[in-house]
Amino acid sequence: MLPQVAAVAPRPATTPAANPFASSLNDPWSPSPPPQQVKRRGSARRGFTWFLVLAVIGGLTYVGVTYGSDLMELATGEEAVDEPAAPLVFPTPVSAAAPIRTATFTVEQPNALDGPQRYEVTTDFDNGISRVLIDREDAPDLEVLTVFDSAVIRRVDQPIWYRLDRGTFPAGHEFGRARWVRTLDELLPPAIRQGATIAQASDSTVGTDAARHLVVSLDPAAVNQAVSAAAVPPSADPAVPPPPPGLPAGIDWQPGTDGVTPLTIEVWVDSTGTIRKSILPAELGGETITVTSVSPDAWQPVFPTEDVISPLTAAALFGLSI
Repeated sequence: MLPQVAAVAPRPATTPAANPFASSLNDPWSPSPPPQQVKRRGSARRGFTWFLVLAVIGGLTYVGVTYGSDLMELATGEEAVDEPAAPLVFPTPVSAAAPIRTATFTVEQPNALDGPQRYEVTTDFDNGISRVLIDREDAPDLEVLTVFDSAVIRRVDQPIWYRLDRGTFPAGHEFGRARWVRTLDELLPPAIRQGATIAQASDSTVGTDAARHLVVSLDPAAVNQAVSAAAVPPSADPAVPPPPPGLPAGIDWQPGTDGVTPLTIEVWVDSTGTIRKSILPAELGGETITVTSVSPDAWQPVFPTEDVISPLTAAALFGLSI
């Protein structure tokens, strides 16, 4: 008989220590979610990503189709203008224009050598009383008040005025209203309009007033011919018709080098036939006039009293920065 020995209990299985440098993807001992759960989460994430991509593409397409032209103009620094198209004809006045005695307008002269680049004028064309506000970028603005043959000037940030001779700046009284506020017939008389072509026409506004915006192409030969004909002195024979009117006062005709390239002029004409804004080419002076208000009434500004007016000395000129 052999001696009986107790059975040896099996040794419990030991779990190997986790390797801190092993990746959980390669570690067979690291817990992982069931494969089916991982697949559902990955599918949901890919679906949400595609949803965002399609939403962005759709949004960009809508913006491009709806605002594409405006965005391109803004990107190039141009102002988007949306004006309804109008017939390519010179407009006929709807109502008669009231007599214009007082007007306020701005003048911009990009190539001015002996005057300000931009100034605003309020003037009474009957008595020549004017107020001029000269816009200066490198110094405070200047204000000029003129009455008859005298004038006073000051910096807008100072109370002292200085007396000076009026001269002819800026609105010489001898030119009258037609130098600054013109009708369509005065700016483009029939002799010149015959060589004009309306390239663009649209309904626009100047301030709060409705106006017809015209882009007119002028034939330089027609302008030159009209100016030459107007320069001929009238004949003493009453049977001979007077020469046709040339360009309005204040517009100096400077023929181009070739005499062939068309001249482009922009005008905004209100319902009375008055030009509320005009942009002239360099050959016609290059100035821009914008008429902000007109009135048939007299204008009387408040002039400074004598106690705040001083003589214009060299020190005063230095203080005025002129």
